[in-house]
Amino acid sequence: MQSQNTFTLNDKEKIFLKKLAEKALYEAVIHNQKIALDTQEIPQKLQEHLGAFVTLNKNNHLRGCIGRFEPDQPLYEVIIDMAIAASRYDNRFPPVSADELPEISIEISVLTPRVRADSLEDIVVGKHGIYIVYGDKSGTYLPQVATDMGWNKEEFFYSCCVEKAGIAPEHCKDAELYLYEAIVF
Repeated sequence: MQSQNTFTLNDKEKIFLKKLAEKALYEAVIHNQKIALDTQEIPQKLQEHLGAFVTLNKNNHLRGCIGRFEPDQPLYEVIIDMAIAASRYDNRFPPVSADELPEISIEISVLTPRVRADSLEDIVVGKHGIYIVYGDKSGTYLPQVATDMGWNKEEFFYSCCVEKAGIAPEHCKDAELYLYEAIVF
């Protein structure tokens, strides 16, 4: 396996992102608009291009979760966009209403840069998220999926491969496997 890039966030940066997600959520739900920011106030580290997921929970139950895996824009922008998307565009749920906002909690998963794995043996359950590619099909599971489901590395891999990415079981062994970590807060 290639060496892992180490990206970390301190408590101040986590708090900044959490407040940013909350402001974005409230502004979208209450005023139907995107928050305006002075980019001069954004810490340099939060301008790095990284993927992230924003999960909304209502009374400890999933209420929306959407993320961007590809690191194609600054992290702070991804957090804003995913907070809005999780509240409006997760097709498993109706859009979040203003009445629900006091009951909504936000969880953020910032994704570290992914690295190519040599085999399933490289997966550390609970530590690594996986991204699988075969031809034009791909899928990902965040690290917490394996522990939440009680899966071992094989179950984690094959569920992502077959159920998430839609890759035929006989082709899973030929799929490219990438690992990443999630900074969850």
